Amino acid sequence: MAPFDIHVIPANAKNEEQMSNAEAITKTLEAAGYEVLLDDRKERAGVKFADSDLIGLPIRVTVGKMIGDGIVEVKVRQSGESFDVAIDDLVAKIESLEA
Repeated sequence: MAPFDIHVIPANAKNEEQMSNAEAITKTLEAAGYEVLLDDRKERAGVKFADSDLIGLPIRVTVGKMIGDGIVEVKVRQSGESFDVAIDDLVAKIESLEA
C-alpha cells in the first residue's frame, strides 16, 4: 500500500508559475480527500520522475510547460497511461480513474 495517493511534480521547481500551480493543485487534491506528495526539490525533472517510479505512487501529476494553458499531465502507474488534463477537470479525472 502506497503512503500517498498522488505525486505532484513541478517539472522545473525554479519556475514560479509551475511551483505556485503545483502547490495550488496539491491543496485542491488534499481538499478532495487525497493524500498528496509534492516534490518541491530543486532537481531536474528526470531525477524526480525516476524517484517517483521508485516510490510507486498510483498517480503522478506533472506540472510542466503546458501549465500556461491550464493543462497538466496525469500518469497512471499501473497501466502506464498518461493524459493531458485541464486543471479544472483534474479531480473529476482522478476520481474516474479510481472507478
